[in-house]
Amino acid sequence: MSQQVRTLLQRAWQAIQAGQWQAACDAAHEATRADAGAFDAWRMLGIAALRLGRAELALQALQRAHVLKPGDAGTALDLGGLWLDAGQPARARPLLADAAAGLPGDPRAQFRLATAAYAQGDFEVAARGFEAATRLQPDWVMAWNNLAAAHGRRGDYPAAIAAARNVQALAPVEATGHFALAALLSNRFDRDALGEGLRAVEEALRLDPGMADAHRIAALLLRKLDAPARAEAHARRALALAPDDADNVDACGEQLLLNDKPREATEVYAAALQRGVDAPALRRQLGIALLQDGRAGDARQALYDALSRAPDDQRTIAHLGVATADVEGGEAAGALLGVQRHVHRIALPTPPGFPDAARFHAALAGDIRRHSQQRWEPAGLAARQAYLSGDLLADRTAAIVAFEQALRAAIDAFIAGCKPDPKDVFLRNIPRDYVLHVWATQAAEGGHIDTHIHEASWLSGAYYVELPPAVAGDDGTHPGWIEFGRPYPHLAPAAAALRLEQPRVGDLLLFPSYLFHRTLPYRGAGERISISFDLAAA
Repeated sequence: MSQQVRTLLQRAWQAIQAGQWQAACDAAHEATRADAGAFDAWRMLGIAALRLGRAELALQALQRAHVLKPGDAGTALDLGGLWLDAGQPARARPLLADAAAGLPGDPRAQFRLATAAYAQGDFEVAARGFEAATRLQPDWVMAWNNLAAAHGRRGDYPAAIAAARNVQALAPVEATGHFALAALLSNRFDRDALGEGLRAVEEALRLDPGMADAHRIAALLLRKLDAPARAEAHARRALALAPDDADNVDACGEQLLLNDKPREATEVYAAALQRGVDAPALRRQLGIALLQDGRAGDARQALYDALSRAPDDQRTIAHLGVATADVEGGEAAGALLGVQRHVHRIALPTPPGFPDAARFHAALAGDIRRHSQQRWEPAGLAARQAYLSGDLLADRTAAIVAFEQALRAAIDAFIAGCKPDPKDVFLRNIPRDYVLHVWATQAAEGGHIDTHIHEASWLSGAYYVELPPAVAGDDGTHPGWIEFGRPYPHLAPAAAALRLEQPRVGDLLLFPSYLFHRTLPYRGAGERISISFDLAAA
């Protein structure tokens, strides 16, 4: 290296130390012209250009520096950051992985790698990276905030909520921290968590009354907390503040429907679509609003339109069945939905490790009663006077693990036997890979599950672990049975396509997630313990 280059590099370094970025850029640039192989010149040119906002020059300089010294972690960090800022996480991530490995004590490297992973939908790696950044810099609010978001996308709400509480504690005067916690808590169903969420969102709105997203989350929380008038007020405010946000349109329209104002809901959805706020869910909701307003023909057309855009939307299919029953009758609706074709009963064999079915079911019933996530009548769900277990598979007892294995085997065999049919609203959406959510219900006399569907899945099922004596007989009222095909009372058509199934211990019922279903209450001694599941495309 010549003395001239050394002098220029020294001048560039001194300028960097003094924050004189233009002088540093000029000296480093001159050094690269004098010696194109001088790594330090290209590196400092990249640093100075970044500070000056000259992204194109910085990219050129850092790429050259990376070629000259590919193992330099600082260069990899800055170059990866440039690609990340340019919206190219796939190009950024390998560089940022090298930077994180080479700079294990630098929270920026961990944060940027996590950001690239998050942008690619790899929320596991994102959560690990953001967690490492918070460990290295515990007061970094954005790292905690992003960690909460990553855990939320993973579905690990306890971890997400814990991270969001740290954001709230570190930045108590920032509305966004309170909002983030409230948004996460709005996914819960226990009233304590929902109450905490409401307090958090109210604080966010005190700090920033014009935050439209906070008004929407307040509406969702109040909906679950059985405060429909307050929920509607917040939903309307969210829509007024951000009328072209599809989530706000949906939240307002949905609340109006719940408050039995279908004509107003129709106007909200139609106006949004006319403004160009378009999404399959809004077209579906327009159809539901028209249906609830008694305009079945118009509803059917809107729902077919929505289904053409999102063929696997379970809510659309369910309501299309109702509209079809109104227009053509229950037989046509049953044919469309496959009420008679697609409800299947399978007897699960006693799993290995248990001497007989009775002892297996006794062990399984005991595990459900003692389950770590057992909750009484969670807010916002269909269970009435009953316990729900939350994620049944979270408790890895011998009976629960054995049941899971038997269930997965039955599901895999069922899917393998399904023949795709583009004309069938169920069989045209068979998933290649799937994820499973399993929970249990425990109810005594009077306990039941209200009419509902499973919107986020393709296949659902019920397995019977313990049944009261009343279910075994039939006095004409079918106590404790499961009924398919009857929609919500405010949508009930003149002739619904119905199917009743008598539960039997050891039997698994499989059915499309879009089928309206409910359990009928019973009277007398004993408990009705069942396990339900949702299967969604991975």
